Amino acid sequence: MKIAELVNGYYYMITNEQRAFFNQLLEGDKAREELNEREQKLAEEMSGLGIIDREYNDQEKKVIYKVFTK
Repeated sequence: MKIAELVNGYYYMITNEQRAFFNQLLEGDKAREELNEREQKLAEEMSGLGIIDREYNDQEKKVIYKVFTK
């Protein structure tokens, strides 16, 4: 486990696997369909903890995960 500084300036304990996924999201938003099963589970856990943001697009009927913006 590591202590990571998130975009909003807060520090949070995350695993190496979560940190790698967070770094992927820093490169760009990810739709749920783009993720494998393990990444989908990580995304759900991290959005539940408030580390990343989960948005539902009504027009496209897609779930999108992204890093919080200030």
